[in-house]
Amino acid sequence: MTAPRNALPVAIAGGGIGGLACALALARKGFRSLMLEQAREFGEVGVGLHVAPNALSVLDALGVGPAAKKNALMIERLQMMDAVTGEEVVNIPCDARFEQRFGNPYAVAHRAHIHGPLLEACRAHELIELRTNSRVTGFEPNDAGVSVTLESGERIAAAALVGADGVYSNVRKRIVGDGDPLPAGAIIFRATIPAAEMPKDLQRPYPTFWAGPDWHVIYYPISDWSLFNLGCTVLTRQAKLVEAEEFAPDVVLPLFPNGCETPMRVIHIPKSFRRFVIVHREPVGNWTEGRTTLLGDAAHPMVQYIAQGAAMALEDAICLAAEADACDGDFAQAFLRYQDIRIVRTARVQISSLMLTKLNHAKGVERKVRNSLFEGRTTEQHYDRLAWLYTAPPYVK
Repeated sequence: MTAPRNALPVAIAGGGIGGLACALALARKGFRSLMLEQAREFGEVGVGLHVAPNALSVLDALGVGPAAKKNALMIERLQMMDAVTGEEVVNIPCDARFEQRFGNPYAVAHRAHIHGPLLEACRAHELIELRTNSRVTGFEPNDAGVSVTLESGERIAAAALVGADGVYSNVRKRIVGDGDPLPAGAIIFRATIPAAEMPKDLQRPYPTFWAGPDWHVIYYPISDWSLFNLGCTVLTRQAKLVEAEEFAPDVVLPLFPNGCETPMRVIHIPKSFRRFVIVHREPVGNWTEGRTTLLGDAAHPMVQYIAQGAAMALEDAICLAAEADACDGDFAQAFLRYQDIRIVRTARVQISSLMLTKLNHAKGVERKVRNSLFEGRTTEQHYDRLAWLYTAPPYVK
């Protein structure tokens, strides 16, 4: 076994995409880590996932790009349709020009097809230990590093702690202390549609986004085209965070009025929907305390309208490991440097995601203004406006 640079492991709370990427990035720099996942087994909740070129660039840098791309669908374009008139509003080609500009294509995938290669790489690495049934509930700094407390009462001695434990992060509660996440004023109804039930003329190799008045619908094939992922979002003043299990179509369909024929055809297909209240947090100026820091949704949860939650977690992971390497294992210094590098970019994505609420759900005159904003844009002009987001940062190598 290669001698690790740290005697005590870096504890990582949460075994999702961000946590696994963090463990792998640290291991590739010679740092030992201990993954603490609260569930009984490692897995990824959810179905469809957008994997933009900046996310694929991180997966490449971690050595799992080929495995992740193998089961992902490289899409042909990004498209927005006006759900009132049926007219196309935006059409951004994701062809060779796109890949050359951003260093990678744009993919959609089942979340398991991104999580799985990361998990397998972590399992194969001698510097990474994986544990399940290990929910982190607290931590205390000490001279040796951090004492991490699990729900079982067990205490684990660690060199440092990374809270990658999601939007309801227990680690964040201690560092930031901002309570529960806030309702973002929208709920999403999710469903999957077997390919056999999806109209043939709507089975296209890219996500189709229908922007309606106070709602939107998006659908796209997942990986092997056996399923289509469907997300139906509606603005609401509902403030309750309790999520119901399933909803019948007769409850969901009336929430999406005034739409043209095509999106209505799609949302009439599922026999049931799962509802999720969309939550977020405001950007904060600090997510680090000594040798403990946050990553991904624990640090900067965002609404899904810009499809960058997983990408930001992946970027966090590789940046954190690069700073740990540059600081030669001084995690307190490394975490502050990591935070300083990441905080503006992630806050910009958080804010931009919220701003898209108005664009995606415009109605009346605002809908016409929205459509006019995109008239006459060339492909290169679209790429120029996306460059800040889709271009991988310099530490993604």
